Amino acid sequence: MRHVYQIIMVAIMTSAVLARGAEQVDEGAAGPATPEALAEHVDLPSLIRVGLERSPRVKAARAEWRATIEEIPQAKSLPDPMVMVESRLGREEYAFEVSQSFPWPGTLNQAGRVAAERVRMRHAQYDQAIRDLIVDLKVSYQELLYLRGAMEITRQNQELLEHILRATTTRYADGRARLNDLLRAQSQVAQLGYDMILLRELEEVEMANLNALLALPSSQGYGKARSPRLEMVTLSIDELEQIALSNREELRAAAARESERAEGIRMAKLANRPMFTVTGMRMLNRESGMADEDPWRVEVGLTIPLWLDRNRSRVREAEYMHEAATQELRNMESETRGMVKGTYFRLENSRRLIELYEKSLIPQAQAAMEVAEQVSEGKEGDLSGFLETQGVWLNFNLARLRAVTDYQQYKARLERLLGGAVPAAVAPAAAERKP
Repeated sequence: MRHVYQIIMVAIMTSAVLARGAEQVDEGAAGPATPEALAEHVDLPSLIRVGLERSPRVKAARAEWRATIEEIPQAKSLPDPMVMVESRLGREEYAFEVSQSFPWPGTLNQAGRVAAERVRMRHAQYDQAIRDLIVDLKVSYQELLYLRGAMEITRQNQELLEHILRATTTRYADGRARLNDLLRAQSQVAQLGYDMILLRELEEVEMANLNALLALPSSQGYGKARSPRLEMVTLSIDELEQIALSNREELRAAAARESERAEGIRMAKLANRPMFTVTGMRMLNRESGMADEDPWRVEVGLTIPLWLDRNRSRVREAEYMHEAATQELRNMESETRGMVKGTYFRLENSRRLIELYEKSLIPQAQAAMEVAEQVSEGKEGDLSGFLETQGVWLNFNLARLRAVTDYQQYKARLERLLGGAVPAAVAPAAAERKP
């Protein structure tokens, strides 16, 4: 029986190596960038490239940004001139008139500045769409890696328990094992079979989520996945807050909106100024086509901003809109600080769990299994004790894999707040995995 448990221990150590993910892949490494290639091999850079090419969310944000750029020449242009031809009945003459309106000096330039701030806001929202796509892909991809890693650990332990079950059945027939040991082994094999079915279904759900993000058909599959290197965040919470306040796309968009509203106040004041209209008229003879002795007549008119209540209300409206944008920006800054702290806490908690499982719980479970192996080899050995410690070891390894995945996902969510990758000196962690 001793050689059976030696085989078991070697297989368990093999599953531990697989769970740790010996292969390290640089996130910037080149990889496949087509849906067909993703069915063979998949990595995070490839998913991001396909997503940026196909995502309707990114395309829509880019189109809105470009459409806003087209508002600038419209805002800075004069109104269309008006041409009017008047036929004078009973007389051999007709009049030809051209008129052009001119806003108060500086109004068009101010309208251009308002439009430029709107472009800046749309560009920040376009960057936000790209950032959200990348973060969502990272979170979903890490979940896919977890599910595949959990399936590999479960599969190997399922094979081990089936081997144990066969050995226990033989020992029970010879009277060297208790019925309780046999039933315990059977129940654990059945439980692992259910766990494997659940993990496969969750893998299908996660691949469907990736397909939705990439705008790919629901039938799109993903081949062998490469796990990115796990790198620990080294910046302090204060440093992360400052980066978020400077770079977060939502804050950039809110700041542009505040600037747009500030420019809107000046625009409202200019709208209360008179508008000039210049009209040129020429009289022509219907038969000869010749002009009268006085061929051109020029008229100049202007609007009178007489309704003071309306004019003051226009400015007050712009001021209130600016105040609302200012308060919205301040509120978003406060929310950003709180979200950075919350995400950083969860990130650190996942890091502590990784260290706890790697340095304490898993080694202890490994030692307990070795002791349980020796006890179970006796004539009246307690196989249930070994099965229990083996189950604890399995749960610890799955929990460690979950903690690694959580760390990667919380790091991606932190990047959502920072407006990009964490700009910190990082060191490869010992905790890595390969599904």
